[in-house]
Amino acid sequence: MNIDYADGAEQYRSALCRGLEPDPELWIDEWADEYMRIPRDTGAAEPGPYRTDRTPYAREPMRCLSPAHPAKRVVTKVASQMMKTQIALNWIGGVVHMAPSNILTLLPSLGLAKRVSGRIDKTVKASPALREKVAVSRSRDSRNTMDTKEFEGGTLYVTTAGSAANLAEVSARYVYGDEVDRWDVDVQNEGDPVELAEARGSTFGRNAKFYFSSSPTVKGASRITDLFEQGDQRHYYVPCPYCGEYQHLEWQNLKWAKDYSWAGMVCCNEHCSGQGAFIEEHHKAEMLAKGEWRAHAEGDGETVSFTLSALYMPLGWKSWVDLARQYDKAAAALAKGDLEPMQVFYNTRLAEVWDSAQEMTKAEELQKRAEDYRLGTVPAPAMLLTAAVDTQDDRLEMLVIGWGEGLERWVVDHKVIQGRPEDDRTWALLDEELKRRYLHASGIELSIRAAAVDSGGHHTQEVYQFCRLRRWRNIFAVKGASKTGRPVIAQRPSKVDVTWKGTTEKEGAELWLIGTDTAKDWIYNRYGLKEGPGALHFSNDLPDDFYAQCVAERKITRYVRGYRRVEWTKAKADRNEGLDLLVYNLAMAHYLSIPRYSVADWERLRTAFNQRSLFSEPADIPGPASADDDPQESPEPASKPEPKPPAPAPAAARRRTSRSGYLSRR
Repeated sequence: MNIDYADGAEQYRSALCRGLEPDPELWIDEWADEYMRIPRDTGAAEPGPYRTDRTPYAREPMRCLSPAHPAKRVVTKVASQMMKTQIALNWIGGVVHMAPSNILTLLPSLGLAKRVSGRIDKTVKASPALREKVAVSRSRDSRNTMDTKEFEGGTLYVTTAGSAANLAEVSARYVYGDEVDRWDVDVQNEGDPVELAEARGSTFGRNAKFYFSSSPTVKGASRITDLFEQGDQRHYYVPCPYCGEYQHLEWQNLKWAKDYSWAGMVCCNEHCSGQGAFIEEHHKAEMLAKGEWRAHAEGDGETVSFTLSALYMPLGWKSWVDLARQYDKAAAALAKGDLEPMQVFYNTRLAEVWDSAQEMTKAEELQKRAEDYRLGTVPAPAMLLTAAVDTQDDRLEMLVIGWGEGLERWVVDHKVIQGRPEDDRTWALLDEELKRRYLHASGIELSIRAAAVDSGGHHTQEVYQFCRLRRWRNIFAVKGASKTGRPVIAQRPSKVDVTWKGTTEKEGAELWLIGTDTAKDWIYNRYGLKEGPGALHFSNDLPDDFYAQCVAERKITRYVRGYRRVEWTKAKADRNEGLDLLVYNLAMAHYLSIPRYSVADWERLRTAFNQRSLFSEPADIPGPASADDDPQESPEPASKPEPKPPAPAPAAARRRTSRSGYLSRR
């Protein structure tokens, strides 16, 4: 039996000759028109041969992705279903066919990576030019798997961006990152995943090519927006069918009927007279074909960036009427306090960042409401004081809040204590401030009932040392716990001191966890209140930047390992000490059970203020009678009765107390 064996020498010579050939001069868009096939079994709306003319705006991004183009980085900040993934498939197919090398494809989650890998497999099978290059998928064959696809001249890796190992174990000339706004912010504490991904192409120099695409998320936290602004910021301009004026389509120029029977675009040219300067949607095909990309910035010289909204979708896709209907639904939800539908519309349809701050109270509005009372004095309606301390590397910041009925609040004092926390003199100054008594409008001097000291940052042990010796004064170490649904303050503290035997020191330092997300929701929801329960009052003596600190954060939707997470965030350069201090003061109010005070409790407080003489000694003000029901609280020593008037003093407040083993041994 004659067996035909492969001629190794011939195969070697053939591969060597192909490797010596220069990269073809075919642009990626030209390659896609000639070779790309959209498979029917992917559920695509328009399967068959790919036609760039159907989406003319995709031609320029594909040309910039061509190996011969000088751009090193291509960024597309576009609406959902606007050919982001198809452009990537065309690019991957083109480089596999014409300029093969390793390709790294990164997705935000494993599930999405599997779907994209499956789509690549189907595209390879449907495109004859790729079937000849990519290894056939077989059982027990590692050359073509879900995450690895070998082809002549390189390998395609499809994986997630959530693992540092995935971003470090391969070298790739081409890197594609999809939905980068859904990537983790910091991959396993090793840095920005975009920078880690680009490091994979370091050895290829200017021959490396990176493509990042995504719809944006929230202002100040959108990575694709940062990449877009790093480039030349190109917008797609189309001509008016009547006057020929080139313009990029903007949402504010779209008009529609209340019954959604029609929708059209108003021409930006004030002198356009055609049909009353009203552009109907059936002109869109002609407008897109004549469109052109125009840069709005110079960029860094190596990044080309594009942005496109759903207003440019071809006829037969998402119509202007459909967009108008979706916007009205989102606006109705927004009026009811639900921000998410409008954020989705901005991100996925308009390709714009959602600035949740536009629906929140501005710093300027808070500053305009500042009242004419001096810091260091307590207005008449405020009857209980709490304090909070934020630790920084070069200072301590303290905020004192006065609480009134219905948790109405007044900023009583704001101090910045200059000095490093590792210096005992800094803490001595803070101790004196926390001992201070504040003059109430009635003439009574009030002391701080409870204080929270932030233990986060670089000075945790110094905070523990300060607080463990002052537990009897209700001065506690606290730490924020950013997790949805946590109570404002934990039910009980964590013991952070241990004995020489390794057991917990029962009378040692305590750490109280604060539900910062819950507290910030409560605070932000009440910024709009000018008076009454929950309102916050400011003094004219506060510095201007304090108001900006109070509204420095915004609530966003972020994706961690592909899972949706709603959290609070701020821009990198913004300061948020004011907001943190408000959060910790709210936690101390909950510690003192102030939210549980009834109308009768507040009435007894007011009576106690009225009964006291201006010449009497300062004393603690009684708390709510309902505090007797709290099993965690124990009574304080009763205050001295007033000589005049002869009315008996109300019952003393009952609250949590604690003892220090460190003090008892001294």
